[in-house]
Amino acid sequence: MTTYEWITTLLIPVSSAITWLAARRKRRNDALCDLQNTIDMLVLKNNEVYRELISTRRELAEARNEIDILKANQEKLLKENAELRIIVEKKTK
Repeated sequence: MTTYEWITTLLIPVSSAITWLAARRKRRNDALCDLQNTIDMLVLKNNEVYRELISTRRELAEARNEIDILKANQEKLLKENAELRIIVEKKTK
């Protein structure tokens, strides 16, 4: 076998192995890139859901505060109603 034949015989498998390794690395990089894009998307969605949760909690706190105010007003009105009822009953007798 001549030197040329040896080189061509060895060059084909070596170049194939190098190409396979490079393609493998590219596939891994592409997979990592896809994973990173998915993570970024999930982080954005998580932030959006978190902002909605905070907003909803704020609205709930405001609603509870308004309910407490309405309950206090209701108590005052019930007391006033009871007092007026007593006055009306005294005047009608």
